[in-house]
Amino acid sequence: MALPLETLKDRASGDAYLARFGKDFDCALLIGDGDTDWLVRIEHGSIESVTKGPFIMPKTDLRLRASSDTWTRFLAPVPPPGYHDLLAMRRFRRIQIEGDIRLMSAYLFYLKRLFALLRPTSG
Repeated sequence: MALPLETLKDRASGDAYLARFGKDFDCALLIGDGDTDWLVRIEHGSIESVTKGPFIMPKTDLRLRASSDTWTRFLAPVPPPGYHDLLAMRRFRRIQIEGDIRLMSAYLFYLKRLFALLRPTSG
């Protein structure tokens, strides 16, 4: 497991960018980190819960799955090319993105910021 998702709620609370760009964002986001799944519930842009799987058919709006190695490279303070962004990882087939793509497109800035907060030097 590479992503520190157990700290996501604390890292995201009080973030001005997330508050501004996510005020109308409601989403059940499944994040796959290698063999581990996490369910992140977002209501009005606020992280309401982060739950570690396994899950049996959870209701989700978006699903993002990548190997632990991919997430480790993504989390580097200066990620290598192709690992610096969710869409770059998709372009090079390093991440699977499934679900409501229109929802993801509408709140792409929010999601990029949310994942950037997981980097050790984020702020």
